[in-house]
Amino acid sequence: MKKTFSILEEEDLLTYLEKHTDYSKKKLRSMLSHRQILVNQKKVLLPYRLKKNDQITLTTEKVIAPPFPILYEDDKFLVVNKRSGLLSVSDGKDHHTLYQEVRDYLSLKQEHVFIVHRLDKDTSGIVLFAKSDAVKRELQASWNDLVRSRKYVAVVQGECAREGVIKSFLHEEQNTFVHSSSNGKLAITKYHILKTKGNYHLLDISIETGRKNQIRVHMKENHTPILGDKKYGKKDDYPRLFLHAYQLELYYPKEKKMYRFETEIPKEFLKIVSF
Repeated sequence: MKKTFSILEEEDLLTYLEKHTDYSKKKLRSMLSHRQILVNQKKVLLPYRLKKNDQITLTTEKVIAPPFPILYEDDKFLVVNKRSGLLSVSDGKDHHTLYQEVRDYLSLKQEHVFIVHRLDKDTSGIVLFAKSDAVKRELQASWNDLVRSRKYVAVVQGECAREGVIKSFLHEEQNTFVHSSSNGKLAITKYHILKTKGNYHLLDISIETGRKNQIRVHMKENHTPILGDKKYGKKDDYPRLFLHAYQLELYYPKEKKMYRFETEIPKEFLKIVSF
């Protein structure tokens, strides 16, 4: 069973639901946590103040929690936090991908998914999907202009300046290995140190270009390789690549609106530089 409620005036969400349904507060809280109650098609946290023209969707069907954290969702976008070790899309060999997980989740709601951008398999963090081909095309046509900020955190090892700008031309060989070369494409990476412990540094990194493996290559060539980087770094026993996309700021021209999505710094990153 599925019900929708259109809000006519401001009111507390839980108070409204108690008046207009037969469910207890405890049950309503449970339904909210399991995405059985959405406001404007998004999960909300209590306390929540309803506004005029908000729409509540309530379903008694069991909602399967997706295997990824949802950072934002509306009728245009789905923004998720990808885990390290998961491909964004299939490489022709491994078909268990973030795209597949998102497609399965949205298909339960009879919605579609379209890829806008991607992260490396071993990089965790923010990935944005479109729910229509029109939105995907609109974003991809001017992606570099619409994206106002792309920020990452990384844990590196080595002698590192407090801040810096790394510029080079990156070229990809046939074996998919990327390095700086005069016949490559311009890549610009900026960084500053957030925290240091001994020879380990937690970096805040922003990129002005989105070249393949850009941050990993630039950190290697800066003699401060990222921990757990089996491709460009040192041989170590770290179980993952310590690179995480934590912020994406995007201008959506159709609405003339700026969107900003963020995640927390992974706890395992902070442990490396904590005292």
